[in-house]
Amino acid sequence: MASSSVASTTTYSFSSASFRLKSLTHFYPASSSSSPSIISFRPSFKAFPGKAKDLHHRWTNPGLTIKAQTLDFSGSFFEGGFGGQDDPPTPTGSVISAVEEKEEPQCPPGLRQYETMAVLRPDMSEDERLTLTQKYEELLVAAGGMYVEVFNRGVIPLAYSIKKKNKAGESNTYLDGIYLLFTYFTKPESMEVLEATLQTDDDVIRSSSFKIRKRKY
Repeated sequence: MASSSVASTTTYSFSSASFRLKSLTHFYPASSSSSPSIISFRPSFKAFPGKAKDLHHRWTNPGLTIKAQTLDFSGSFFEGGFGGQDDPPTPTGSVISAVEEKEEPQCPPGLRQYETMAVLRPDMSEDERLTLTQKYEELLVAAGGMYVEVFNRGVIPLAYSIKKKNKAGESNTYLDGIYLLFTYFTKPESMEVLEATLQTDDDVIRSSSFKIRKRKY
């Protein structure tokens, strides 16, 4: 009885192996050559670029009017590349925490929040730029504006050349300009005076103003 059981088991195993061999032969037929077929696999790697997350923090203070702020990228990867693995880590945690602690001012009654981007002549000196910045700050405050902030983004190439004629009748073509971003709260009716002053200013190549709409979550 024991030998019969062993024989039965052996026959079943051989039949299963034979079935597997037949199945493999069906899907992968033997080559006509004497050498066995070889299936090779080539690894393929595909880069998946991650989404860049823009972090934007607003430096605001209800009790302080900032005259001008220059964005300085010295010491960051904007200045000298991404750096190597041996470079010391940048302590950005404390900076981000300090920014997050500053609360955005609430919009005063009767006012609206606006942003104005002004592109200045690239050949302006630092003193001329500061004088122009103070001029428009005083204009906004005189019209009832509050929480005026100015961000100097430096000289940036224009998307296309801009040709402008000054009050003396001289035409100049500009390929880049100094970008100033004004953020403020003011009355809607005061925007007409601001836009008219910017358009007639020889030092301003181009300007545009936008009303900031708060997102509802």
